Amino acid sequence: MTEGRRKARGVGAVYQPTYVVKGTGERRMSTMWWIYYHCRGQLYRESSRSIKRSDAVQLLRRRLAESGQGRVIGPRVEKTTFDDLAQMLVDDYVANGRRSTQRIVDALEHLRTRFGPLRALDITADRITAYITHRQDEGAAAATINRELAALKRAFTLALRADKVVQRPYVALLREDNRRKGFFEYDQYLAILEHLPPDLKPAITTAYVTGWRINSEC
Repeated sequence: MTEGRRKARGVGAVYQPTYVVKGTGERRMSTMWWIYYHCRGQLYRESSRSIKRSDAVQLLRRRLAESGQGRVIGPRVEKTTFDDLAQMLVDDYVANGRRSTQRIVDALEHLRTRFGPLRALDITADRITAYITHRQDEGAAAATINRELAALKRAFTLALRADKVVQRPYVALLREDNRRKGFFEYDQYLAILEHLPPDLKPAITTAYVTGWRINSEC
C-alpha cells in the first residue's frame, strides 16, 4: 500500500493510501483517510477509520497536540479498558504467588461496578471521587475503600509499564481512624461468654485476650 493524496499539516499529514488489487494489478485509492505524524523522531501512521477527510484532520490535530506534550496516546492506548487493567493486576498477583490474590479480586469486583464499561482514559480523578462517595454511601469502611483504590493505582502502574496508558489518574486515599472505641470489662466478657454456644466461645476468648478484631483477625 502506498500513499495517495495528502496534505501536510505541521509535522504530519492526512492522506488516502493507494493499493494494488491482487490478480488484476489495478491500482486503487482507499476510501479510508489515514494520518501520519512524528513524535520524538519516530514516525507514526494511523487510520482514522473514516471516509471523511475532516475526521482525519481532527484526529491529526489531536495527535499533534499530544506529541507537543511529549506523549502520544495512539490507538493502542485508547483501546485499553478497565477489564484490561484488572486482568494485568490479577496476572501480576498470580505470577508473583501473592497470597492476597482473592482480596484483589474482591476489590476489583467493587471497582468494576462503576468502572467496568469504561476505557482507562475515562477513569478520571472526578470519577474516582464519585466512586469513593458511592462506596461510603454503601457503608464501606475507609480501610476497605483504600484497599480498592490501591488496587486501582497498582493496575495503572502496571499499565504504564506496558505502555497501555500514558498517565495515572490522581488517587487520594482516605484517612483511616483505627482507634478502638469502647472496652469490654472482665465481668461483661464472662457474662456474654456464659450465653454463647460452645463453638463460638474459643473465638470470643481469643479476641478478648489478644484484642484482635472478630471479622478480620480471629
